[in-house]
Amino acid sequence: MVIEIDAIGLGCPQPVIKTREALSKSDGDCLLIKVNDPSSRDNVIRFLERSGVTIETVEQKEDTFYILTADTHSLVETDDPRPEELVCRTVLTDPPGGGKTVFFINKDRIGHGSDELGLNLMKAFVNTLNDLDVRPRFICFMNGGVKLTLTGSDTLPALQKLEESGVTMLVCGTCLNYFGVTEQCRVGTVSNMYDIATTMLTSSKVITP
Repeated sequence: MVIEIDAIGLGCPQPVIKTREALSKSDGDCLLIKVNDPSSRDNVIRFLERSGVTIETVEQKEDTFYILTADTHSLVETDDPRPEELVCRTVLTDPPGGGKTVFFINKDRIGHGSDELGLNLMKAFVNTLNDLDVRPRFICFMNGGVKLTLTGSDTLPALQKLEESGVTMLVCGTCLNYFGVTEQCRVGTVSNMYDIATTMLTSSKVITP
C-alpha cells in the first residue's frame, strides 16, 4: 500500500511535519510525498534519509516533485518518544570545546548605528571564531544572516574554514528563496524552520551576536 502525502503549496516546515506524521502512523507502507518547491523536496529527502527510510525514486512532473519511499516496515522507530530528534541525529558530534552551543545569526551585521561598522564587526567576529579553541556546535542563518553564506561575501572563507573544522551550519531555505539567492549559497546545508528550531531547542545555549 502507498500512502500519499500532499504537501503542495505548503511552506516550511509543513512538508517535513506532514511526512513525519504519516511515517509515524504507517504500518510499513510506502510513502509518496508530493511537493512543488525544490527546498521542500530537499528537506523531505533529508528527513527521510536521517530517519533511515530508503527512497526509491524522486521524479519531477511539470512543477511537482514526487518522492516515493520503499517499504518503511522496521526502518524507523515510530514509537520514539521524541521523534523530532530524528532530523538531527546525523549532526550530534560536538566540535572540540563547543559543547551544545548554537550561534543564531539573523542579519549580516552586528549592532545598530553604523552599517559599515556593523558589517566590519561581523566579519571580524566570524574570523575570530577560527582563532579560538572553543567553537559553537551549530551556526544557524536566517533572514539577512543568510547573505554571509553567499558567493562574494567577505565572511565566506572564514565560514568555510569553520565548517571544515566540524561546525555544522544550517541556512534557511525560505530566506534564500525570498532574497532570490539560493544558487549563490556556498557553505552549510540549505535547511528549514523545523530543523533549525529543533537544533536550537535541543541545544544547551543559543547566542545571537
